[in-house]
Amino acid sequence: MAQRINLAYTDENDKIYGISGMALTLVACNGEDLLAEVRVDAPAGANMVMSHDFAFNGNPRMSAKIVWAQTMKDLRAVTSMTLGNIICRRRLLHGSSVEDSLIADLRGLVRTEGAEQCGLDSDEADALFGACLSYVERLFAHAAVCAVARRLADRLAERRILSSAEIVEYLDSQGLH
Repeated sequence: MAQRINLAYTDENDKIYGISGMALTLVACNGEDLLAEVRVDAPAGANMVMSHDFAFNGNPRMSAKIVWAQTMKDLRAVTSMTLGNIICRRRLLHGSSVEDSLIADLRGLVRTEGAEQCGLDSDEADALFGACLSYVERLFAHAAVCAVARRLADRLAERRILSSAEIVEYLDSQGLH
């Protein structure tokens, strides 16, 4: 991504909640097939270990439609995970909402990536971003989801690494999948 937005974690608890928010959001968006595992102690930017299908550029024998559809799925997943990270941290740890300026910066980033990766115009990228934002905000507005996110963060803090299967199994047991 061309534009850089600082989403640095303030401490380990903030990091754990961000990772938990991303994992929960990805599973809630039916994207668990894109996730391999999560790692608390990985270097910045490597906490979410994605499956080999994620950001796969395809091969020359694949139709353009299939490659475009996968790229759109990846863009939607990254957008939702980023929003899940931020909204989970803000709501559960700080009891606040995300600043309008940060939302505007993220929307601009999705416009840029949508145009470069998928050929989306601004209205199409805004619609994708708006749908992701609306879904993630509704997700973390639900008290039961917030309680599950807290328990997932506790589990991640204790275990340090969780596989996609472990996350899905846990969320299933909590009635969220």
